[in-house]
Formats: sequence, C-alpha cells, structure tokens
Amino acid sequence: MNNNEQCPDSVSDRVIEDSERYHYAEHGQITVTGIWHQTRRLDTTRNVDDQDMIVVRYIPGEDGNGLDELAEPLDDFFDETD
Repeated sequence: MNNNEQCPDSVSDRVIEDSERYHYAEHGQITVTGIWHQTRRLDTTRNVDDQDMIVVRYIPGEDGNGLDELAEPLDDFFDETD
C-alpha cells in the first residue's frame, strides 16, 4: 500500500453494490434491492458525509423472518454488515 491509499478496513472504503448479497447481523444473508440518494437510484455507493443520506433497501435471505423489503440509512447498514 502506498501513502495515497487508505486502509481497506476503513468504513470509507466499504462499497455497497445493488443486487449483491451481504451478511447482515440481524437477518443473516441479505440481498440489496436498491440504493437511494434522495430521489436518485444508485448502482453502488461508499460512505457519505454527514449532510448526505443514502438509504439501502434489502430483502432478508431464506433464514430471515419473511421476504418483506427492509430499508435503513447507509451508516446503519454498514454497522450491521460484515
């Protein structure tokens, strides 16, 4: 790693991709069904500054409590995924 690169474990380097699967603390394996910044739908996102709000929508996997789509702010999503 050179001096211009950030540590890959940094939250700022975490990327969420639409339609990808992640391990979520409460629901196990989940699939991202949408990423929204205000009214724009995004294909991918990293963390944002305090003035921005990104919402991640997801469906719990087969072991979840149903297949209803859930949503929460990006920072909360990062806190709950591996």
